[in-house]
Amino acid sequence: MKILILKGNAPRHNYFASEIKQLNGFETLTLGFNRLSKSRLSNTFLKSPKTFFSRSTKYLFKFIRGWNSKEQVFFNYPLSTQDLVVDSFNSSSSIKIMKEFEPDILLAFGIPIISNKIISIPKYGAINLHGGISPEYKGGNTIFWPLYKGDINNVGATIHYMVKKVDSGKVISKVYPEISPIDDEFSVSVKTFKLATSEMVNIVNWIKCYNKKIPGSEQNEKGNLYLAKHRTFLVDLLGPLKIKNKLAKVFLKQRVKRFY
Repeated sequence: MKILILKGNAPRHNYFASEIKQLNGFETLTLGFNRLSKSRLSNTFLKSPKTFFSRSTKYLFKFIRGWNSKEQVFFNYPLSTQDLVVDSFNSSSSIKIMKEFEPDILLAFGIPIISNKIISIPKYGAINLHGGISPEYKGGNTIFWPLYKGDINNVGATIHYMVKKVDSGKVISKVYPEISPIDDEFSVSVKTFKLATSEMVNIVNWIKCYNKKIPGSEQNEKGNLYLAKHRTFLVDLLGPLKIKNKLAKVFLKQRVKRFY
């Protein structure tokens, strides 16, 4: 059975790909993507200056707070690997590589929106790891927002099929990390991604065992879509203190909700 992995380039994404590639009985192909490439940054600026500056301030705060360094330590994985890195998953050359590989399953984590031409390639579906509980929190920064708002019961990740509409495909699993007053955005995020990666391993093994696609559960509610521009400089500045206050009396156990 063949698995196509599409991922970002942060340590969490590399950890995810590494865990999948260690599974027995699978042939894998991994394509990476650099979110901070010059072409992508310039295109974002030209398309939406507000989105560009929101993303810039987020990455600035993450740099100041040592996010990537701490993530490398937590996952024990470097920022980059020897995987094939492309400028765009949707380019004709990238799609050609994917089609020639003939994957049974496509797994995605930390990537931009991909075309239906890609989604339709794998036999058993394209499956995305979304850092957020969908449909309540679709889009970006969707672990941050429920923490910021104090909606702690909706902090986690959703593993779902990919469709044309962002984060709207049938849900396979939802994972919720353990949360306590000592946590912050970083610790909750990395615990969520580690738990979601483990659940993705379970899903892949299930598909191999039963040799069929998991039905999943429809997302019937419209939910909420969060964009990069919503996380402003002021929100990022006040975020850590606000999250600390929201978690002051929170004690939640780890849990997984499966639809298979």
